[in-house]
Amino acid sequence: MSLSGPCGRLGGALLILPALVVAQPPVPPPGEPDSPAATVDDAVDVNVVNIDVHVTNRRGQPIPDLAAADFEVYENGERMEITNFLSATAGQEEFWVDGVALEAPADTEAPLTVALFIDRYRTHRANLRRVESDVAAFLANRASNTRPVRFLLATSDPELTIRVPFTQDQAELRTALEKLREDLGKTGTGDELLRRQTFREIRGSYEDCALGGATGNEFAPDCEPCQDMWSGFLNAANRYAAETQSRSAASVSALGELLTALGGLPGPKAVILFSDGLPLRPGADLYHYIGEVCPERQTETDRMQNDWDETTRFNRLSAFSNANRVTLYPIDTGGIRASSAVDASIAGPVGALDGDDDVSGGGAGAQRLANVLVPSAQNDRLRVDNLQASLSLLADETGGRAVFNENRPARAMDELAADFGSYYSLGYAAPSDSRYSIRQIEVRLTKPRKGWRVRYRRTYILKSEEQRLADRLYAALKLGEQSNPLGADVTFGEVQEGAGRNQATLPVEVHVPLAAVTQLPGPSGSSGTVRIFLVAGNDTGERTSMRQKAVTLSAAQLAAQVENTLVVVNVDLPPGRFDVAVGIRDEATGRTSYLVKDVQLP
Repeated sequence: MSLSGPCGRLGGALLILPALVVAQPPVPPPGEPDSPAATVDDAVDVNVVNIDVHVTNRRGQPIPDLAAADFEVYENGERMEITNFLSATAGQEEFWVDGVALEAPADTEAPLTVALFIDRYRTHRANLRRVESDVAAFLANRASNTRPVRFLLATSDPELTIRVPFTQDQAELRTALEKLREDLGKTGTGDELLRRQTFREIRGSYEDCALGGATGNEFAPDCEPCQDMWSGFLNAANRYAAETQSRSAASVSALGELLTALGGLPGPKAVILFSDGLPLRPGADLYHYIGEVCPERQTETDRMQNDWDETTRFNRLSAFSNANRVTLYPIDTGGIRASSAVDASIAGPVGALDGDDDVSGGGAGAQRLANVLVPSAQNDRLRVDNLQASLSLLADETGGRAVFNENRPARAMDELAADFGSYYSLGYAAPSDSRYSIRQIEVRLTKPRKGWRVRYRRTYILKSEEQRLADRLYAALKLGEQSNPLGADVTFGEVQEGAGRNQATLPVEVHVPLAAVTQLPGPSGSSGTVRIFLVAGNDTGERTSMRQKAVTLSAAQLAAQVENTLVVVNVDLPPGRFDVAVGIRDEATGRTSYLVKDVQLP
C-alpha cells in the first residue's frame, strides 16, 4: 500500500483513532463539565502580520537608525497602523511569529535562521565543486562573526535531503560540504549536457538533409530541411522542453518542502538557493534556435516558447515562501557562461562538413552551412535570461536579492549576509477578512531619498491556528527542531496486530506533567487544558495529516499528588521505520513541547 506525497494525506496506510484514550486520571464524575475552560488565548487572539524590510542606498549598503515613523504599510491599498517595530540594525533581538505566538519568548538571544539549499540535481558537476568550496569559505568567515547564526544544509537530489540540521557549528557544516564534493553520485549533471545533445541532433538532421545525395546518405538530393525535417526538429525541441520542465519541477518541489518545514519556525528565515538556474520557459532556447535556422517558421516557434511559460509556478512558490516568512536569496552557480560560438561541441561544422572540401561546392560552402547552424548571440542571451528570470522573480517577490554572473560567489555571499543583521520588522494587526486569502503588501518610506531601495515580501497569507500548529510539528519532524518547556515525554507501548492487512497498532504514550499545566478558575474549580497533536512520517519523507485532541486536567488531580497524566494514541501503521512527532500545548499560556521519536515496526 503506497503513501501519498509529503504534503498529502495517507490513503489508508495510517489510521489515528478518532478519540484519545486517557489512561489516568479517571474520567470526571457526572455533572462536571468535560469541555475545555476558556483560555487566555481566547481572550487575546490578535493576529499580527510582521513584514521584514531592508532599506539600502544606491551602493547596496543598509540604512541604519530608521524609526517606525519613517515607514508606511499598505495592505490591498489600505493603510495599516504599525503597532510593532523592530530594528535589527539597532541590536534588538526580539522576534515575533505571524499570528498568535505558539511558544513563550525565549530568555536568550534568538539566533538568525538561514538555510543553505544546493540544487545538486540541476547543477553541473564543475559548478557544484566550485560553489560547495565557496560555501565552505563563507562559513569559515562567519566563524569570527559574533552575531549568532544557525545554518542548515539541504540539497535537492532531486528529493529534499537535510544534510545538516540547524547548527551554529561551522566545522560540522564544512565537513558535510567536503563529503558532498567527494561524492557527486548521480547528481551534478545539470541541463547543459541534454542541451548539447539536442543541438547536435537537430544540426545533424539539418546537415544530412541539406547535403542530400552528396554525402551518400538516405536523403534525396532535393531534401528541404525546414520542410522535410521540421517535424523532427519540433520533436527534439519538445522532448528537451518536457525534460527540463520535469527537472525544474523536481527542484521546485524540494524547495517547497523545505519552505514548509521552515514555516513552522518562529521569526524571519532566509534561504540561500544555489542553482544553475530554473527555466521560466522550458525549451525556449531550443525553440528560438530552430526558428533561427528556419526563419520562415519563427512566428510558430515564438508561440511555442509561450506555451511552456512557468511564471504561474514561480509566483505560487514566492507566495508560499512569503506565507512562511522566508526570504529567498538565489545565486546563479552557472557564473559567466561562455558563448555557444566557442563551444566546440555545438559550434562549427559537424559530420561530413568537418574539413571536407569536396562537399557542397567545397570548404567555403561547408563553412556557410556551419554558420547557419551555430546558435546566435541572441540565442545565448535568451538562454541565460530564461534561467535567471525565475531567480529574479523569487528574490524580488520575497524581499531578497539574486546574484548573477559571478564565477566565485563567495564575496557576493558575504554581501547577502549583511542583510541578516540589518532589517526592520513592521508589525500590524491583520484585518479580520484576510485570514484565508493572499494579501498584497506595499511598504513606503515617508521621506524617501534618491537611490534608496526598499525590499520586502510582497504578499502574505495569515494562517489559521491549526495550520501554524501543523507547520511547527512538521518542522520538528523534518528538521529535528524539538523543544520541551513542559517537560513532557513520549514512549511507545507494545505493538499489537492491526485491524488492517499488513498493519500493526502502535500505542503512542504521551506523558504530561500536571504541574506544568496552567490552572484557570472555572465553575467546577480550577482546571487546565492541554492539546495533543500528532504526525507520523516514514523514511521516504511522506507523512500523515495532523490529528489533534484537547484534554482537560483538573486541580483535584494535583491535590491527589498525581505527577503525570498519560494520553495514549493508538496508531495503525504498515511495516517500516517511522518518525512520530508529537506536540503538547498548554492552552492557557501557549507554551508547547515538540518531541520526535523514531520507531521500527516489524
